[in-house]
Amino acid sequence: MRRHLIAPLSLVAGLVTVATAGPALADTTDLVLPVVSALGGDPDDAGYLEFHATSDTAIDPDSLTAQLTLRVSGDRPVTTVTGFTLVSGTAEDGTWRSSDRMALGTHGVYDTTLDLADADGDHPAHLGQGVVRYEDLPVFSDTALDRTTVDFEHRTVTATGKVSTFDPATGATTAGWTESEVYLTGTRGSGTYEVGAEVQADGSYRVTAPVRSYVYVYAVQQDDQTVNTDPVLVTRTISPTRVVFDKAAGTAVYGSSYTVGGTAQYLSPTTNTWTPLTAGDPDTEVLLTGPNGNHAYELGSGGRFSETLGTVTGDTSWTAVVGGFGFLQQGSAQASLHALSRSVLTWTDHTFTGAGAIRVKGRLGASAGSLPSGRVQLQQSTDGRTGWKTVATVTPDATGAFDAWHPLRPATGYLRLYYPGSANATSTTTGVLHLTRAVTRITGFNASPEPVRKGRTLTVTGILQRQNGSTWTGVSGQHVTIRFRAAGAATGTRMATVTTGKGGRFTVTFTAKQDGTWSAAYTATGSYLDTTSVGDYVDVR
Repeated sequence: MRRHLIAPLSLVAGLVTVATAGPALADTTDLVLPVVSALGGDPDDAGYLEFHATSDTAIDPDSLTAQLTLRVSGDRPVTTVTGFTLVSGTAEDGTWRSSDRMALGTHGVYDTTLDLADADGDHPAHLGQGVVRYEDLPVFSDTALDRTTVDFEHRTVTATGKVSTFDPATGATTAGWTESEVYLTGTRGSGTYEVGAEVQADGSYRVTAPVRSYVYVYAVQQDDQTVNTDPVLVTRTISPTRVVFDKAAGTAVYGSSYTVGGTAQYLSPTTNTWTPLTAGDPDTEVLLTGPNGNHAYELGSGGRFSETLGTVTGDTSWTAVVGGFGFLQQGSAQASLHALSRSVLTWTDHTFTGAGAIRVKGRLGASAGSLPSGRVQLQQSTDGRTGWKTVATVTPDATGAFDAWHPLRPATGYLRLYYPGSANATSTTTGVLHLTRAVTRITGFNASPEPVRKGRTLTVTGILQRQNGSTWTGVSGQHVTIRFRAAGAATGTRMATVTTGKGGRFTVTFTAKQDGTWSAAYTATGSYLDTTSVGDYVDVR
C-alpha cells in the first residue's frame, strides 16, 4: 500500500526525462518505436523505480533493464535493476514500477537509463533517462500554527509539529530527522525571512519567527532539495495610530523657550482601546516637523515625545507623524504656538494731592513683541498683598502712554497699576505704593551704557526724592536696593544696597553679564512711602 506524505514538493522524486543520442536505426516507413518518459523514483517511495512507456505493440516485461549510476566524483558505482510490474494503463501505454525495492547500497543521487523492447523487438530511438533521488525523506505530521493573523501586539508565528525520516532503502519511517533541523519561512517586510529550529529526539519541533503571508515549515535533504508542509496564509492586521499633543494650541512669551510634546498611540487590536506606543521600538519613531526642522524622535516611556524651541520669535506650528509601515497605519496631528508680547508697565508719576486725588501717569509697552492693547487698571488693597480691587481704569494712547487723575475713597492703603493682558500680550503689574507715608520716587534712574559688552562695567544711577507739596526734594542717608531680572526670568535678584548721598543721589557699578532689566527699590522708614524705579533693560553683547 502506498504511503501519502504531507505536502512533499514535486521535486522530491526528481522525475526528469532527458533525451540522449542512441544508435541510429534504419529509416523504416510507418515504423513506431517505443518511447520512455517520466523515468525516476516513485513519487511516494524513492525505493522503487518508475517510468512510463508507449509503443505500437506491447512492451516486453523481460526486456526492461535499468542502469543506475551514483553521482559522485571518481569511480561511479553502477547498479542494474530488472523485474518491473505494470501498475497502470496498458502494456502499449502504461506506467511500470520495479517489482522489488531497489538495493542501491548508498544513499545519493543516481543518473538512470532504461532500455526495453516491444513485441516487435523494437527498441527506443533514445534510451530513457532520468534521476533517482535515493535519499532520506522528511515526513511532516501534526503541523500547527499558534495563529494565522499577526498584528502589532503579536508579531510572531510559532509552528509546532513532528517530522519523521523515511528511508527509501528499507521503506521504514523513524521518529526524528537525520538532518536535525527544520525551518519556518515566510515574508517580513519586502523579503523572505526564516528561522531554524532543532528537531528533538522524538521528532517534535517548535520554531518561532516574525513572518506573515504564506508560511510553511520545510526540511533540507542531503542534496539541498527541500520538502515542506502545506503553506498557510498568515494575514496582517494594521492598527490605526494617532498623535495627541499636550497642547494643540499653546502660547509663549517672545524671547522665552517653549517645549512641545505629546503621546503617540495606536488602537490596540486586543482591547480596542487607544494605547501608548512602545518605547524603543524602531517602528514607533515620531517625525516632528517645525521651527527646528525635521527630526525623528524615539518614543520614551508611555509613548512620550517632546522638542524644545530655544527662543520664541513669533507664531509657529509643528506637525507630528507616526506609523505608516510595519503593523501601523500612518497618523498625524498638528500643534500651534501663538507668541505673546512681554508687557512692561511703568508708573512714572503717582503724585498724591491733599484732596485725595492721585496721578496715574506712565506707559504700557513691551520688551519683546508688538505693543500691547487694552486698559490699565488702578487697584487698591488694604494690606498690599491680597484683596486687590480695581478703583479706576485708564486707556493708553497709540504709543502706550497714559496720564490721568483719579480720586481715592478712602485715600489710604496700597496702590498698584495692573494690566490683565490680552490674547496677544502677557499681564503685568507695577510696584506697590503705600499711601500712609510721604510719597517718594526714584527719578533719573539709568543703567548704562546700553548696549554694553559682556564683562564691561555697567553703572547704575538715580535720585531718591520725597514729595513736598508740589515740589520734590532729594532724600539723603536712605538705603536703596538695586535689583536685576534676567531676560526670560519671572523674578528678579537683589544685587546691592546703596546709601543715597547729597540730594538723594546714588551710584553703583557692576560687571555686565547678561541681558535683563535693572531697577531700584526704596523700602522707606516710617516717614516715607516705598517706591520703585522704572525698569531699564540693558542688552549685553
